Amino acid sequence: MRFNPTYNNIWGISFPIIIAGVGETIVDITDTIFLARYGVTELAAVGLADAIYGVALFLSLGLVDGMQIIIGRRAGQGQQKEIGRVFNQGIYLLTLVSITFILVILFIVPATTSMVFASDDVQDAVNKYLQITAYALLFQSLNLAYSAFYIGISRTRVLIGATAVLAFSNIALDYLLIFGKLGLPEMGIEGAAFATITAEVAVFLFLTLDVLRKGYARQYGLLQVASWNHLYSKKLIAISTPVSLEALVETLKWFLFFLIFEQLGEVALASATIIYSCYALFLVPIDGFAETVCTMVSNLIGQQRIPQLKLLIRRTIKLNYMVIAPMLILSLAQPEFVLSIFTPDETIIKASINSLFVVMLTSMIAAPGITYYAAVFGTGDTPAILIIQIVVAICTVGIAYYCALYLGLELEYIWLAEMAGWLVCLGLSWFWFKSERWKKLEI
Repeated sequence: MRFNPTYNNIWGISFPIIIAGVGETIVDITDTIFLARYGVTELAAVGLADAIYGVALFLSLGLVDGMQIIIGRRAGQGQQKEIGRVFNQGIYLLTLVSITFILVILFIVPATTSMVFASDDVQDAVNKYLQITAYALLFQSLNLAYSAFYIGISRTRVLIGATAVLAFSNIALDYLLIFGKLGLPEMGIEGAAFATITAEVAVFLFLTLDVLRKGYARQYGLLQVASWNHLYSKKLIAISTPVSLEALVETLKWFLFFLIFEQLGEVALASATIIYSCYALFLVPIDGFAETVCTMVSNLIGQQRIPQLKLLIRRTIKLNYMVIAPMLILSLAQPEFVLSIFTPDETIIKASINSLFVVMLTSMIAAPGITYYAAVFGTGDTPAILIIQIVVAICTVGIAYYCALYLGLELEYIWLAEMAGWLVCLGLSWFWFKSERWKKLEI
């Protein structure tokens, strides 16, 4: 539970998280790949639908990140039972939040999409997808809580098994339900939604059984029915509220980003969905290392080993570049091949090549940017995280809007806005971390 920032330890904790990130990305990418072969409207719609789903997940993401920071701090302090109390109270809050946003998606979102989408066909497809996948919010939130626990105690190998369950169930059901194979009905984008929720339920059952089988429920006091604890709820909410708002700002940023492409037509939106899928793959290892940095910064602070934080950051950035280099080299050498994995449409592939090069370069800047951002996160200075995200979102969306709808530039220039956002994030995060104002915080 007490972390030491060696290369082996950083990699040992990060690798299962990266694999888990691959699994989550596979869910999105599988939808994209299959729907690209089903219809352009469905392909265009799934990117917007996922963005709306992400907005509905923002409070859960904030609570989970708050849980992860506190669990990492308590792990560094060696307080096992406190970890269980934080986890259990977090489950209560996540359940309440998830049910609330399920109702929002079911009854409020359909009334608002008609006012913002230019295409009626895209609007209809988005609503069909969300009316089913809304129920996945609860199970995905609980799965993220389990992940926060495992990362916080530095026992992340189980996430590889969870990823296998997620990927296999989602890919199989996507193929069967989207196209109507083995006697099942052809459901199109609705089949993708059913595949997503089924995969999240399967992962939830897998992780629950693992917690019970390994005795973590007894050791840490997990999954125990307890009365509402106002003290823990107050602490979680205090830490998580800025994080939740940060997650909301980030997801709104992507929603507005896709909405800008939607105004340019279905081909532009379909291209944006494809490029985002490629970009998400590039970011999977970077995000995995960031999860380690966030939690282990909190762990090292709990151990009173603050001088080792800079060593953790430097080594993590080096590992980032080592892992993403092969993906970037392949994409640079064979861009058409990479894009053809996601869509057979030559028009979309041709429209996306230059944008692919832009997000490749953006990933190189995102590696140190996300690492320093995660380090600020791990200190528990969540108001700072919110401020940074707001500035980044304003820069990204503002530049994208100006390039697309004012100057009328090509798609790749719109994606340059994401690169500019990461440059801003890196500068602000580095400055904030170096200021050491976070040392005054009590978590």
